[in-house]
Amino acid sequence: MARQDMMEGSNMGTSKTARERIDSVLDAGSFMEMGERILARNTDFNEGGNKVYSDGVITGYGTVDGRPVYIYSQDPHVLGGSMAEMHAGKILRLYDMALKCGAPIIALMDSAGLRLNEGVDALDSYGKLYMAQTKAKGRIPQVAGIFGSCGGGGALSAALCDFVFMEDQSNLFISPPATRTTDASRCDMAAVLSDYPAARRLIGGGGTEEDVCLQIRGLITYLPLSSEDPVPQAEEAVNLNRPAGALQGGSTDPRLVISAIADPDSVLELFRNDCGDAVFCFARFNGKTVGVTGNAGDRYLTAEACDAMADFVDFCSAFGIPVLSLTDCPGFSADGCQEIKLPAAAAYLVSVWASAEIPRINLITGKAFGSAYAVMNSKGLGADFVFAWDTAQIQVMRGEDAVRILYAQELSRTEDKLSFLAEKAAAYEKKSGTPAFLARGCVDKVIAPADTRKYVIGALEMLSDKRTC
Repeated sequence: MARQDMMEGSNMGTSKTARERIDSVLDAGSFMEMGERILARNTDFNEGGNKVYSDGVITGYGTVDGRPVYIYSQDPHVLGGSMAEMHAGKILRLYDMALKCGAPIIALMDSAGLRLNEGVDALDSYGKLYMAQTKAKGRIPQVAGIFGSCGGGGALSAALCDFVFMEDQSNLFISPPATRTTDASRCDMAAVLSDYPAARRLIGGGGTEEDVCLQIRGLITYLPLSSEDPVPQAEEAVNLNRPAGALQGGSTDPRLVISAIADPDSVLELFRNDCGDAVFCFARFNGKTVGVTGNAGDRYLTAEACDAMADFVDFCSAFGIPVLSLTDCPGFSADGCQEIKLPAAAAYLVSVWASAEIPRINLITGKAFGSAYAVMNSKGLGADFVFAWDTAQIQVMRGEDAVRILYAQELSRTEDKLSFLAEKAAAYEKKSGTPAFLARGCVDKVIAPADTRKYVIGALEMLSDKRTC
């Protein structure tokens, strides 16, 4: 919280001004300011009636790569960039225009928090902003960059955005440092990412101020302007049938797979600092934006990964972005804490997949066992195409685990249990493996890894005019 003369938590030593941040995101010379001469006002505690223009936030519109966006940048040098009535009013007018025109909102946040000398009106302003953000959810993309401080109500506003990028030295917190019992160092980006799964899921990228501005600018080029606009199309088509030679070795590392099958230099990874259980990115296939997600190579599914994948697919679904999922998953995590969290998280992922009417392709690169197979964009959940590499292993259950259940009595009477397990497990896996899934139509085609690109692009082209039923 901040007063006019008390700007605790603001980044007064910032290397860029609020206007410079805007200039770093937008095309050169494209920014048009709105509300430049709006005055701050004190409604509860009059502190002399000094005229303060802009009220700590610069708002306006411009272009990114020639495409329109609306943008605001909080100014920590003016009233600490603190939230107040007129400050919020400028942002609310920006949201109103963005929704009318169908264009993304970019929020460059650096604020001391709530302005105490405006009391009730300042607090009410946060509620109005949350309402505007909620109404915009799924209609226009909302992207935030965090510089300096983003605390209290500002942290909630950031969390309501679709993507959040944090400068390395910035702070994201609910409770002000003075009210916390833990060390304040836990509030920097590194601590947030290492200690708090929800915050890890929130973060789309980071680095220096310049890095964050460039990342935001890059992201905008992949996104539709609104839910009613088409997915961006790159001007130049590329080799559709390029063999994915890098996959000849059979690696299921999702980052290697994506880079090998997507258009060259077109992969924009998000949430790189997540817990490591899942991967999320935008990539171009034949020039068109596709959302790509999956677990991070032979990893057990965790609740955090399920939640994060569901959030990402939900965003893609709202904006008509096709999704390619990569599956290499031996099952769900058996950790005790995960047992508590996983049912709700997996159910959330299932519900998002089931309701997503966008083009959906599932590529099984490695293991796909049991219920984990089912929740990873399976045919039963409505995937349009399911491809499996010829090295993939698809099973109802791991062979040995199935044998222990199906042949429990025989196993107990057998002296050579290891040989019995191996023999029966091999027979089970042969009978209930990939051929069985093909026979039931759960897998459309088994393909060589090197041919993946042409099959994915072919499927995307067939689904380009997909309609809801």
